[in-house]
Amino acid sequence: MSGSVAEIRMDPEEVAPLLEELRSRPFLNGRYDAFQDEPSTWTAIPERAARCLESMRRREHPVAAVIRGIPIDDEAIGATPLDWSDPTFRQRTQHLELLAVAFATSLGEAFAWDRQQDGRVVHDVFPIKEHADQQINSASTMRITWHVEDAFHPHRPDYVMLLCLRNPQRAATTFSLADDWDLPDHVVDELFTPQFRQLPDISHSIDVAETEPRALLFGDRRHPYVCGDPYYLSPVDERLQAVLNQWYSEVERTMRDMVLCPGDLLILDNYRAVHGRAPFEALYDGRDRWLKRLCVSRDLRRSAAAWVQGNRRLLDSTALASTAVVNA
Repeated sequence: MSGSVAEIRMDPEEVAPLLEELRSRPFLNGRYDAFQDEPSTWTAIPERAARCLESMRRREHPVAAVIRGIPIDDEAIGATPLDWSDPTFRQRTQHLELLAVAFATSLGEAFAWDRQQDGRVVHDVFPIKEHADQQINSASTMRITWHVEDAFHPHRPDYVMLLCLRNPQRAATTFSLADDWDLPDHVVDELFTPQFRQLPDISHSIDVAETEPRALLFGDRRHPYVCGDPYYLSPVDERLQAVLNQWYSEVERTMRDMVLCPGDLLILDNYRAVHGRAPFEALYDGRDRWLKRLCVSRDLRRSAAAWVQGNRRLLDSTALASTAVVNA
């Protein structure tokens, strides 16, 4: 792995005692606020992984990390679901969700959107037949275009975490790091200028005709932050399409493929990387690709205006106004 992408291979025995304790927890039905607030949660994960994630948070290095070796009992987790209507698969995998939340506490706080998967903190990502050719993470034959997660929202996550339970198709998760991009100065100038409109992706079910122009890059020009989702993006002026095309080409040039295997946990800095997924052929036979996904915020105080009924870990997708600027 490069200096901006860390890899940690754990012995399954490093996390086995913690997983055993988490299996004994009563079913929480995805409501993990009390668990996140337990002091023991913050110190539960193996020290090597905790140091890596602490470095991501404090030093913004590495930009991506993959932690391998989390034990997955393929038989015990049961069949890959066909849709979200059956609650039993969440009971079978709660201990893995709690483990992912424990990792997240080294970065900040895991949170949910009110319009995604019934407001659950941990999302299940698996193919749904009706979504096969849509631009949504439950698709399969459709390539998921690279993007910043929830790029349309001022309170988008700082980090995205993907825990692989099953991936027999070996579908690659794709990502590109902003520090790898080599763009001409005039293109960077344009991308740093607020002249692009970003619409919500369809997973949030928000009908917004137009949004305020924003920049796609911001911060330090040498190590920029990024905020964009090209599939739902448009420039305010047609002349800027050439700029976008140069940016798109550079991102594609620097794209990396990572095939996640059962027990792999990928963590991406959502301000310094974009990610997507290669297409694959789903069989809908109970053996398809299955991931758990978390969104993590470094500081949920920034999102207070979007808290749903005072719940700091449940955000209103439609609360697009912010006391902070979008690129903050």
